[in-house]
Amino acid sequence: MALEQSIIGVHHLGVMTSDIKKSMLWYEENLNFLKVQRRVVPMNGRTEIGILKRGDFTLELIQPSGRLREELKERKGGCWDHYALDAPELEKLEKSALSKGMVLHTSTSHGIMEYPFLGEKGVRGVNFCGPGGEVVEFCHDNGKDYSGRTGLTGWAHLALKVRCLKRSEDFYGKLGFRTVGKGYVPISDRKIQIHFLENKGFVLEVIETPENMPKTAVGTIDHVALAVQNIKETMDLVRMERLPFINYVIQELPLLERGIRFFFISGPDGEKIEFVENN
Repeated sequence: MALEQSIIGVHHLGVMTSDIKKSMLWYEENLNFLKVQRRVVPMNGRTEIGILKRGDFTLELIQPSGRLREELKERKGGCWDHYALDAPELEKLEKSALSKGMVLHTSTSHGIMEYPFLGEKGVRGVNFCGPGGEVVEFCHDNGKDYSGRTGLTGWAHLALKVRCLKRSEDFYGKLGFRTVGKGYVPISDRKIQIHFLENKGFVLEVIETPENMPKTAVGTIDHVALAVQNIKETMDLVRMERLPFINYVIQELPLLERGIRFFFISGPDGEKIEFVENN
């Protein structure tokens, strides 16, 4: 079996927070996420984890303890730049978000932005500040058939800043991601090149910004987790591909119904990727 065959989809997005109660409430009240679980787990001392869900999007909020919790207050953007939720009625959703007190991110400080050179017919989007500093985009693809859907309908994409598109495409190709689209965003006298990589409906928006990379690889958005069929076989396949491990042994946590088993690897620019198997 090849490594890409062991991956069955996206499992969750991991976001760090120094105040899990505040963050969970923000997602529940502002974006109508549903709470799945909240508990303390034995990881790096005392770590509290909250799991929320909206459509096909599962969010894992992580609050460490002690010094690590204090350090989070200084953690900002990393290679995982932002995540986007599909927004069929973009203007209506933007208006509703602002009425709830959600704050526009500086990247779209004047509201909805047009990106005519992304997607088949262009893309529109607006970015908001999440409770822990994460960037949340409402995204409307002008070429997508939303079939009368309303509200935020789930994953649109996860954005990743990289130094070299080719290097990242080669790496994520080993995980089963294929390039399904290319575009760019014009900035003054140059173009920021963007490729879209897809695996089983989950899309990475890979942004080549070698001159504007984050100071640290890991930001408030800590990691993306990919679901696998068999965690032990996946670790063996990762080892065969000689991908860089963060964990050299399989970890376990009492999360969800019967617990999970997992390990982390590092991407080409230091971004964290988790492989997860539900027990």
